[in-house]
Amino acid sequence: MFRLTIGFGRKRITTSFYNKLYNATTHSSANNAYFKRTFFNSAFNASSNSSGSSSSNFANNTISAFNYKVSVAYQPKDRSDPIYEKVLVAKNSPTGEDNYFINQRESNDLFCGVADGVGGWIEMGEDSSAISRELCSKLSEFTNKDKFSSTTKQLLIESFNEVVKEGVVKAGSTTCIAAHLKPNGELEVSNLGDSWCGVFRNDSLVYHTNFQVLSFNAPYQLSIIPKYILDSAKTKGSGFIRNTPEEADDYKFQLMKNDVVILATDGVTDNVDTGDLANFLRDNEISTKTQSQENLDRITKDLVGKTVALSKDPQFPSIFSQELSKITGANYVGGKEDDITLVLVKVE
Repeated sequence: MFRLTIGFGRKRITTSFYNKLYNATTHSSANNAYFKRTFFNSAFNASSNSSGSSSSNFANNTISAFNYKVSVAYQPKDRSDPIYEKVLVAKNSPTGEDNYFINQRESNDLFCGVADGVGGWIEMGEDSSAISRELCSKLSEFTNKDKFSSTTKQLLIESFNEVVKEGVVKAGSTTCIAAHLKPNGELEVSNLGDSWCGVFRNDSLVYHTNFQVLSFNAPYQLSIIPKYILDSAKTKGSGFIRNTPEEADDYKFQLMKNDVVILATDGVTDNVDTGDLANFLRDNEISTKTQSQENLDRITKDLVGKTVALSKDPQFPSIFSQELSKITGANYVGGKEDDITLVLVKVE
């Protein structure tokens, strides 16, 4: 049995690459396997295209069939590694390389999402949290513009293009998932990378997004990379993962009252099986009882806290360790420490 401690969530892949999607419902089992998704696409063509909490809830002053209560909780991974001392903004980010946005325009009209910056950029002296932070800021900003009414994919396209245009982010990569819960109960989602959205009904998973990955632990990602870095990689015969917002997968699903919608970064799904998420919701009677905002916040924070504890457990059979065991043929065990961010929505 192998127990891994590699970096601090900054992915360094040394095993063979396999172009394989995770299965979020697979019961699979890396002691504190500190990995972060790679941004360096050395196995592919160089020009590849390939703890805190807060809440947002409007008073129920809008007459409609659906209303949404939303809560978010998060916990960054440990950043005691001296490498973070060079970029204090990244070290002190309350959500780590993760970020989120919530814009509830009315009680029945909610935009939300999460983004997960690729931590490997810190090794190049860049703020690895900048791109997810700026992207989520733009996502929130655009949904406020003239009652934004376009698709979530167009939202992602316009927001990312604006981040590139503004030039605040000098270098970085991020995944992103954006959702719109509409007044008529329709859930619209655009996902690029390995963050996740799932809908639970009567404490069972009834709908979910799929991960977009090039290989194990190498998801699709939106990247801003200076020309000199690209040129340097090209001379070495390697390149970077560079996807476009247009490559995001799109989803639509009709919600029902008492559904629970979860959006989460891979810090959650690499550790916790969706069946365990369903059990947690059942134990907290979240679908069967009306939830006050205070109670919803407590439940969301408790779920993140339990996930953090599992990610640090050297004996826990995490999804990540089981997937790694399948790929390598070795027996890995343990949680995967990472930034953890989760948005939970109760449909009422």
